[in-house]
Amino acid sequence: MAGRAHFAAPLLLAVVVALILYVSLWPFSFGADGPGVLETLRQLTWARAGRSDLFNNVLLYVPLGFCIALVVEPRLGRAAALAAGVVCGALLSLAVEVAQASITLRVPSLTDLSLNAAGSLAGAFLGSVWHALGARMTPRGNPIGRSGAVALTVLVLWLIARLWPLWPDASLRQVKRAVRPLLTPELHWGELAAFFVGWLVVAQAVFHLAKRQRSVDGFLLVIAVVLAGRTFTAGNTLVFEELAAIALLLPVLVLLSRVEDRGRSALIAAVLGSWLVAVALLPALGGAHPVMPEAQAASDFLARSPPPPAQLAGKGFSYVALAWLLAGAGLYPHVAAGVTVLLVALLFLLQIGVAAPAYGWPDPAIALIAGLMVTRWMK
Repeated sequence: MAGRAHFAAPLLLAVVVALILYVSLWPFSFGADGPGVLETLRQLTWARAGRSDLFNNVLLYVPLGFCIALVVEPRLGRAAALAAGVVCGALLSLAVEVAQASITLRVPSLTDLSLNAAGSLAGAFLGSVWHALGARMTPRGNPIGRSGAVALTVLVLWLIARLWPLWPDASLRQVKRAVRPLLTPELHWGELAAFFVGWLVVAQAVFHLAKRQRSVDGFLLVIAVVLAGRTFTAGNTLVFEELAAIALLLPVLVLLSRVEDRGRSALIAAVLGSWLVAVALLPALGGAHPVMPEAQAASDFLARSPPPPAQLAGKGFSYVALAWLLAGAGLYPHVAAGVTVLLVALLFLLQIGVAAPAYGWPDPAIALIAGLMVTRWMK
C-alpha cells in the first residue's frame, strides 16, 4: 500500500551505502593485475562461513534494506519494496564481491553474496513494517506551547555533544578512523544502555517539534546527520553500541507512540532519571558519562580547563531534558527544575570520595542553569 514518502530516507540510504562500500572494500589495496569481471564471476564459490561471518554479513545489509523500503514503498507498495530490497542488496553485494577480487586481503564468495541479500531482505521487511506503523509513531495530543524552545535546545545539545569539535574532515584518513570500530565490533552493555536512553530522549524531542506527518522523518534525519557527522568530523568515530541502540529503539517507539504525550514524557523522564541514578550507584557503570559513554570520567573532566564543550553539552542535554520531561509530564516548571537540581546535587554528594566519579561539582551548577532555563521558557 502506497503512502506518504519519507523525505529523510534517501539521505540515510546514501549514508548506509557509503558505509557498506567502505567497510567491504577496506583497505582499498586494489591490484593492477586483478581478474576481470567475467573471470571473477566464474571464480565465485560457496566458501564456509564462521558464526561471526554469518552474523556480520547479514547485519551489515539490514540497514540497506530498511532504507530501500522507506524509499520504495510509499511510491510503489510493499511488494515492490521487498523485491527492491533483495534485488538491490544482491546487486550491491555482487558489485562488492567483484571489486574484492582485486583487493589482496579480501576473498569474494557466493556465501557472502547470499547472506548480504538475506540481510537486505530482512531489513526491507523491517522497513515495510516501520512505514506501515509510521502514522502511529507520531505523538498524540498537542505539545505544550512554549516547551518547543526547550525541546529544540535538547536536540541542539545532543548534536553538539555527538559531533564536537564540529570541524569537517572529509579526508580518507578520517573516514578510515570513523569506520574502523565497526570492522571489529565489541558490545558493551553499559554503553548500549547509555545510547538507548540518549536516543530515546532525542526521539521525544523530535516528535515534540515535528508536525504529526513528519515526526518519523525528522527522527530519521537526525540519525542520518549524526552518522554522517561522526564520519566526517575531525576525531570522531562511529560507535557500534550507538547503532545497536538505535535499532533496538525503533520497536520501542512503536509502543510508546500509543501513549499520550504527557504519559510518554513521564515514562521517558523515569527512564532518564533512573539511568542517572544507576550511573552513580552501580560500580560497573562508575565513571561513565550518563548519556555520553565515550566521555571521560568526571575526575578527568574536572582536570581540564576549560571543560571540553562536548562534555558540557552532554551534561546539559541530560539535565535540560530531565527538567523538560518532568514539566511535560505535568509538574509545574519550577517544581520540575527543582527536582532536577536536587537529584543531581544528591548524586554529586554520593560520589564524593569516589576514585573516578561520574558527577563532579560542575554538575549541580549545570543542572541549576538548565532548571532556570526550563522555568523561564515554560512558565
